[in-house]
Amino acid sequence: MEALQEGLGLIPVTAQILVCRGIDSVCAAQSFLDPSLDELHSPFSFVQMEPAVERLLAAIERGERIVVHGDYDVDGITGTVVLLLALRAIGADIDYLVPHRVDDGYGLKPRGVNRAHKKGAKVLIAVDCGTTDCVAAARARELGIDLIIVDHHEPGDEIPQATAILNPRLPDAGYPEHDMAAVGVAFKLARGVLERHPRGLRGTTLLKLVALGTVADMVPLTGENRVIAYHGLQTMGETVNPGLRALMDFSGVRGRITSTDIGFRIAPRINAVGRIGHPKDAVEMFLADDPGEARRLAELLHKTNAKRKKIQDEVIEEALKQKPRDTASVVVVAGEWNRGVIGIVAARLVQEWGKPAVVIAIDETGAVGSARSIPGFDIVGALRKVSNLLEEFGGHPQAAGVTIRSENVEPLREALALTGGKELELAMQQSAEIICDAELDFETSLSYLARELERLGPFGIGNPQPRLLCRDLRVESQRVIKDQHLKLRVACGEQSVDAIAWRRSKLAEDLTEGVRFDAVAELTINRWRGRSDPQLELIEVNVDGPVTIA
Repeated sequence: MEALQEGLGLIPVTAQILVCRGIDSVCAAQSFLDPSLDELHSPFSFVQMEPAVERLLAAIERGERIVVHGDYDVDGITGTVVLLLALRAIGADIDYLVPHRVDDGYGLKPRGVNRAHKKGAKVLIAVDCGTTDCVAAARARELGIDLIIVDHHEPGDEIPQATAILNPRLPDAGYPEHDMAAVGVAFKLARGVLERHPRGLRGTTLLKLVALGTVADMVPLTGENRVIAYHGLQTMGETVNPGLRALMDFSGVRGRITSTDIGFRIAPRINAVGRIGHPKDAVEMFLADDPGEARRLAELLHKTNAKRKKIQDEVIEEALKQKPRDTASVVVVAGEWNRGVIGIVAARLVQEWGKPAVVIAIDETGAVGSARSIPGFDIVGALRKVSNLLEEFGGHPQAAGVTIRSENVEPLREALALTGGKELELAMQQSAEIICDAELDFETSLSYLARELERLGPFGIGNPQPRLLCRDLRVESQRVIKDQHLKLRVACGEQSVDAIAWRRSKLAEDLTEGVRFDAVAELTINRWRGRSDPQLELIEVNVDGPVTIA
């Protein structure tokens, strides 16, 4: 720890956090704090990158039509745009299509292949889908379309036949990074093609979009993902892309962009059109050259997101009424709800109940569900155990989608309630533990400390925001915001700082003026209307004594 302090000029708290996260040498810490683009792996580490690149270069040379089939979330949308921009830059005849969540459903379907065929596709690139879509792959072969799959979802028992499959989760993929977003894999394909093309472009300007999709898809921000997110966020505020610029304006994001800005401001507006609108509006926004058109589409995303929030809040209120029994392992709730918001609702139920949750929307066409898990528990593995009740399912260990017959919803509820075992028990135990990275030293300027801790970002899975034990805070003032959040001004030693407790307005009854308390908190920088002030985001509060931590 002393070596990091002396070698890099870090204060003790920051050095301690790095060491606890396994970064215990000056060289490793320097690489972590200032990752280099040279750390990006070669695209050709993928075993099947060579045939993918060769086929695309041949298509460009012959003037053959390439069609990109994306997905309706941020990852799929940005992956689609990355390939469109990269291949258009070297003269490709390229078009795209993205599915509608309700009309088309998730994944590459034969219907989607037919649409690509009507567009004149000779090569079809499936982005953020395709790994389990064997029927659609067969349809592509029937139509004489060469299929390239660019994905990151868990493979099934059968692997589709394709010209190339680029998926780091395949056992024989050859790629050193396992947990990538689909946009990251799309970026690798783009880089591979650009590298072999005579123009020799590097494609690093695409990193802003790659970072956006990577952070939004909540993959671990370690290794190569960290390099991508770090460099993309560093320059995102300076983007010349009219669509991204307009979207940031409507999101209220300016200056330095953080992973929090993406997760809570930018990404929800993109996802909104994929949930209750059409994702093509987001694709067209990013592709727009005209600032006026880009702004019109960004405003559409903004208004759609406001509508999404209203629908989401109504569904959450209804879903919370279906509180599970205490013995249930995985929770299932169902109702006649909008399919576009069930993923958000599932994530909220996980927060409320501390258990994996499946939210199912039922309508006249059938039933579809979205599942979210807690860290350490593989929800896809749980669904695999009850697959006899499902029509389709797939996803990641932390998030999945299902299609199910309406009459099987109740049997699924009962079956998943008994699923979990020791794996879930251990995951729930770990998620309930409050782990602190360090104790807050009030002798250090909180403004200085907040800025130094910010250097450890981008934060996300695999590299969480540091949590600090704060002893003997004293309430100077308090107010409730929007009937949900509690905003405080607290004294800590000789300093005072703002503090916020999100969705915990009930704490106002205990945290009255003059009350002293201990807390676990994240020290962040609140940027608002040109100001940048330190702020404690309260995770756990105890007014009766010390906070119990692991």
